[in-house]
Amino acid sequence: MKRPSRAGLLVLLAFSIPVIVEFRTVLSMLGVEVSSEIYLGVSISLVVLAAVAILLLPENRKGNPTRA
Repeated sequence: MKRPSRAGLLVLLAFSIPVIVEFRTVLSMLGVEVSSEIYLGVSISLVVLAAVAILLLPENRKGNPTRA
């Protein structure tokens, strides 16, 4: 998998914010009450962990990656 650029990470962050907000709305429609502090803490942690995991992907090297 090719590592995204900084602009790509910014786009992913921009798309993740509405998803986080709307997921809380869906939870409340289903009757699940979650406090704001816990929900925001968990969602921000997941976004940060995903960004770090994406940044830790190796850079795309030339050649066939399946050959040693």
